[in-house]
Amino acid sequence: MLAAATALGALGGALWLQRKGFAPCPLCILQRMTYLAVLVFALFARSLMRSRLAAQIVLGLGVVSGLVGLGFAARHIWLVLHPGQLCGLDPLAAVINHWQLTQWAPWMFRADGLCADTPSIFGLALPFWSAVGFALTMALLLVAMRRLASSSHADQ
Repeated sequence: MLAAATALGALGGALWLQRKGFAPCPLCILQRMTYLAVLVFALFARSLMRSRLAAQIVLGLGVVSGLVGLGFAARHIWLVLHPGQLCGLDPLAAVINHWQLTQWAPWMFRADGLCADTPSIFGLALPFWSAVGFALTMALLLVAMRRLASSSHADQ
C-alpha cells in the first residue's frame, strides 16, 4: 500500500504543480501514465492477496512499470541538463494529445509544456524527484514481493 500511496502522491503533486501554472511536457505525461500504472498494479495486487502467485506477478508488472517510468525520468533529466535538445511541442506531444485517454481526461494527460521548463523543488528539477519516486515505488514493490515469497515458503 505504501507504493500505491507514493504513486498517488506523485500524481497529486503533478496535478497541483499544473494548477500552479506549470504545463506538463510529453515526458511528464508519460511519467504520469507510468505512475498511474504502478498505482493500479499495486492496488490490484493488494486485492489478490489470497493468490500469492498472482499477486507477485501483478507486483512484478508494477516494478516493470516503475522501470519504464524511471527511463522516462532519466530521459527528462538529460533534457533538463541539455536544454537545446528537442522536446516540448514536438511530434511526441502531438501523438500523446491525440490518444483517446488524453481526449477523455485532458486535465491529466494533455502535453502542452516544454521539457526544460520544469519547476525546482529544494534545488532539484522535478524530473530528479520523479526518478526518486520511481526508485522508491519499485523498492516498496520489491519488498512486498519478497514478503509474499517468504510467507508462501513459511506456509509449506
